[in-house]
Amino acid sequence: MASISFLGTGPGIPSEDRFFSSALLLLEGRHLLIDAGEPCVHLLRERGDLVREIDAVLITHGHVDHIGGLPAFLQGCMLLGRSKKLSIHLPGDMISSLRAWIAALYLTEEGLGFAIAWHAWSDRGAVDLGNGVSVVPWPNAHLEKCYRGLSGADPERPCESYSLEILSGGFRAVFSGDLCGAADLAPMIASPLTVLVSELAHFSAEDLAAVLAPARIHALCLVHLSEGYASDRADLRTRMENLLPNVSDVFLPEDGEVLDF
Repeated sequence: MASISFLGTGPGIPSEDRFFSSALLLLEGRHLLIDAGEPCVHLLRERGDLVREIDAVLITHGHVDHIGGLPAFLQGCMLLGRSKKLSIHLPGDMISSLRAWIAALYLTEEGLGFAIAWHAWSDRGAVDLGNGVSVVPWPNAHLEKCYRGLSGADPERPCESYSLEILSGGFRAVFSGDLCGAADLAPMIASPLTVLVSELAHFSAEDLAAVLAPARIHALCLVHLSEGYASDRADLRTRMENLLPNVSDVFLPEDGEVLDF
């Protein structure tokens, strides 16, 4: 059995009732933290010993609402006596900057009490996470779209952003991360999905439904909602159920909600 704990389902705009993006996938005995938006370490601590048991952290991209809680998570691991090695998978251009940030916060990797293995994503390169679980990072243009137009943006800087396909046996999940547009999902939904966890902040419900219409999806979880959609969640769920009669279940999970598959 697999389960997803939705730690934070909010968008990039701070919300009074939603934390930033983070989810915990339990699959074949592997605990996978998908994105590390603040305050993920507090939410994991509420669930018992999970801070010491996370097997891997999987980061979709470098926006602060998806990664801002990582230093606090590492410090929490240290203070709670973690000794288990931790794998962190993320866009390669972020690794040196993140390590420098951690050092600047008066943490040393040598002093954490556990080893960290930093792994750069390779476009569509499958990664073995153990126990028959693998993850495939699918590149998208979200950061390219958001960053390049900013005043002072470095035109030479890589803008790596990914959606993540996680597989084990007959279980197949896609976590969209943030997207440039709904069409970014098209190559990942060509095969049946157990669950799609998709953002809905950078395109419309109708755009998403048009892309998903031909897909075979058991469960659709909508997170990272724009303020307009978040204000009437019941209406959004009804709309998506009507637009996607082929999807068995449509969920708009609350922070802290757990779904079993």
